[in-house]
Amino acid sequence: MNLEQLPGLQVKSTLGQQNAPNFKPNCWPPKKDFPVTLDLEGNPLSLYGDVRWNLTVWNGHTASIYFGDGPGRGKAVSPENAAILRQITAWWLWGPDAVSSAKSLMRRFQLIRAIFYICTEHGILATELYNFPIVMDDVITKYAARKETLIPCLVKLLLAREHLGFVLIDEKGISLLDASINSSEKTQTAYIPPRIWSYQILRLQECLQDFLKHKQEITSCYNFCLELYAHNAGGNLSDAFPIRRNHRPFHKAMVSVKNRSGRIYYESFSVIAKRYGIHDLIEKWVNEKVNMRSFSRYFSLMNVVGLAYVLNFSLMRIQEGSRLRANCYETEKDDFGNEVHILRGVTTKTIKDDNARWIVPPTVKVAIEVMELVAQLRLKSAKENPHLSLSKEDINNPVLQSFLHEPWSDNSPRSQPNGRYKKMFSYSEAIAMWPKLFETSELQITKNDLEIANRLTPGLNTEKFAIGKVWPLAWHQLRRTGAVNMLASGLVTDTSLQYQLKHASRAMSQYYGKNYYRLKEPLNEHARNTYLSEMYKLIVREFEELQSDDHISPHGEKRKNQILHKITEKDHKQLLNAAKNGDIKYRQTLLGGCVKSGPSCPYGGINNISSCMGHDNKLPCESILLDTRKFELC
Repeated sequence: MNLEQLPGLQVKSTLGQQNAPNFKPNCWPPKKDFPVTLDLEGNPLSLYGDVRWNLTVWNGHTASIYFGDGPGRGKAVSPENAAILRQITAWWLWGPDAVSSAKSLMRRFQLIRAIFYICTEHGILATELYNFPIVMDDVITKYAARKETLIPCLVKLLLAREHLGFVLIDEKGISLLDASINSSEKTQTAYIPPRIWSYQILRLQECLQDFLKHKQEITSCYNFCLELYAHNAGGNLSDAFPIRRNHRPFHKAMVSVKNRSGRIYYESFSVIAKRYGIHDLIEKWVNEKVNMRSFSRYFSLMNVVGLAYVLNFSLMRIQEGSRLRANCYETEKDDFGNEVHILRGVTTKTIKDDNARWIVPPTVKVAIEVMELVAQLRLKSAKENPHLSLSKEDINNPVLQSFLHEPWSDNSPRSQPNGRYKKMFSYSEAIAMWPKLFETSELQITKNDLEIANRLTPGLNTEKFAIGKVWPLAWHQLRRTGAVNMLASGLVTDTSLQYQLKHASRAMSQYYGKNYYRLKEPLNEHARNTYLSEMYKLIVREFEELQSDDHISPHGEKRKNQILHKITEKDHKQLLNAAKNGDIKYRQTLLGGCVKSGPSCPYGGINNISSCMGHDNKLPCESILLDTRKFELC
């Protein structure tokens, strides 16, 4: 291993400094006497070869991890398996995917340690596990309830195989684990058909772009209203929480009254909205007359629209998206100078991570910009509200899903809120609250929509998902649909949508490619797991398609039947397991599909089919199937 690839100790501790003797090992794997932790005087507390590593100095209270190859409480692990476990733990401590706390290291260690004592009990090396089905069954039983964390952990170790020097569980073994643990999987979350998905994306984009086109006018109007409320409250905005009813500046009855107090009144807010050029904008998106209430509702709409746009491309859960802060958007460059766009946030599902990362297409920046502007404007009101006590973080880096803080809103806080984050309503509730966002007729399910939906999600509720009914959009559907679309499943035919998806797909490919560990932080593991799971299902869907009459073999029907013999008597569930075990292969080509086994094709048929079809008296490749529907495109 090139030691320059090791960033060094990343644990948040005053001892974790570059001149400390435990900052970075000088060889890989580290020598047995290399110090892991130091005491308060800088002396070695635990060495790499120790049976137990004492992590108390990093944790604040007693904490350690036990490798099992010596005296101590816990199940025994053979010296050979302990050496492998020790090296993996060292990778988590000093490698590019290094942990930032002792708790994170202990969580990862406790997650994976069972594999090593199970292998020890059966007398095998952990790196040979996938060759022993009976032992694998014990591992499956042990991890039945922990698949969400185990599979991503194993995938990350597999991707680090060149650095570690070994493979703990290979891709086939991971697939077997995932397939076996998922054997009782219920009906999946519905995949949103491309036409409906594309429509809601385009409407969200239009709404965001409308806001940005008028951001200066919106900002000026908002500031003017704050000044007006402060003036009528007596000069200080803090006195406007709440403001007396007859002091409100938009009060038609007070306009004609002789006013000696110096307060300013207007017949309605719509007068000001027209003055600043945002009257038609609010009217376009908010389903009520233009007034102070609709102004605030427009801001709240932009929060929902921005969040929906982010969820469509990031694979975030709604809880994760709703906790994003103003500084969440970042870019990094890979070795080829390409920008990788990242959102940084908090995830609390299964494993708490305050610095999780999600890779997104660059268009997501627009949504973040809109939500940040709304948050900053509302922060002006929040800072003046005497009923609130804001933290330094909430002032310097506000949550994007901001509360209503305008003094003219009846929902503006009159006491300190119980939580830091706003409780989010469902996507369908948001659509009902802002009915101008989407046209109901565009969301009605067509025959083609239903065919695609059933094809990607067997077992859909026939009462909810039927021709003519409005598609019941939900936040969790965006997560699964995003995973499918990132794989460029071939079901998306709209040219503009394909262009958008290429951004997302390429970003994901960069992440899963050789530059994975050159990013400062890994992709959120739950998003990654969703993506990987959908990848296996894609293989099955495309392989099943080959049975149609549209696909032919240049060697005749008999050869096609030989290629497809694996799926003639198998149901979808069996096929899924076969795909995860690597027993069926499929890749799209320009004229159809290739079912050749092996990691690569000598003919390069994914981008070029001339060699696949035979040349210089050579017959066409035996592994190719042609889609007659594509002939007219060539």
